[in-house]
Amino acid sequence: MTPQKTKTAKKVAILDRLSYLALVIIECIFRILPCSFVWKIGALTGQLIMLAAKQRRIIATYNLRLVHPEASDEDIKQYTKDIFRHSFGNLFSSIKTSTIPADQIQDHFETEDFHRLNELSADQGAILLLFHMGNWEMLTKMTALLPEHKALGGMYRPLKNPLIDAHVRNKREADGSLLFSRKRGLIKASQHIRNGGILGILCDQAAGHAGMRMPLFGKETSITPLPAILALKYNCPVFPISLESTTPGKWKMKVHSPLIFSADANKESATKEIATVMEKLMKAYSKNIFWLHNRWKMKPNDIKGTQGAE
Repeated sequence: MTPQKTKTAKKVAILDRLSYLALVIIECIFRILPCSFVWKIGALTGQLIMLAAKQRRIIATYNLRLVHPEASDEDIKQYTKDIFRHSFGNLFSSIKTSTIPADQIQDHFETEDFHRLNELSADQGAILLLFHMGNWEMLTKMTALLPEHKALGGMYRPLKNPLIDAHVRNKREADGSLLFSRKRGLIKASQHIRNGGILGILCDQAAGHAGMRMPLFGKETSITPLPAILALKYNCPVFPISLESTTPGKWKMKVHSPLIFSADANKESATKEIATVMEKLMKAYSKNIFWLHNRWKMKPNDIKGTQGAE
């Protein structure tokens, strides 16, 4: 009889351990500081990184030119500065707010049109169309605002550092959010919607080979069809969510009018509708979007178009 193979735990690299230790130390420091002060530290760090990280500056400039083709070089320069300040201000703040219990988080953000979620019936599932916007980690603490019969879940991509991944997951789940891995959690996420749950899906990053190729701000890219697929399958509304910084350490979350697809819609047509809404919100709240990633997979020739705003 062949002995059964057991799954061995993957070794954790020293760098992973050091990174995890650094995160825990930073959390301990940020825990005792006011949220507004942490945001300002992050914003200042973002300004310094903008000066040093030329490639990220080029990527941000390129992205902003696509989103704001009407803007002058001076406007794009200012937008780029704002992006670095807000991105790192919100990143640092997300570490701070992760230490705040969900029932106390309302001191740091206000809501608009949240009644749209509270008015959902107990058996009506829904999808939240999310962006890397503002302090998006705060959205995992929305459970405190929802009725007891509404469970909140989200699709997530596991982090490369297993220690930090487990740490972040534990914090999110401690606030009542359910997490479904993009690799293996789709069946459970579908059951969650079918049972009347609310599922958040980040839509603003390139979806790679799993996405659908279509234009976004006039340039073709890969967009995830998952919100459209689930909405069509379970006949549920898709609520776009915005989360903008109002003052350092405070945010405003708005639940926008839902997308409700027609009976003859298909995956492609529904994803196109979603892309139109994405463009609208990503432009309206562009200062709060994380534009430092290579969304359109820019080529070497694309860099020429950013030089005027460098």
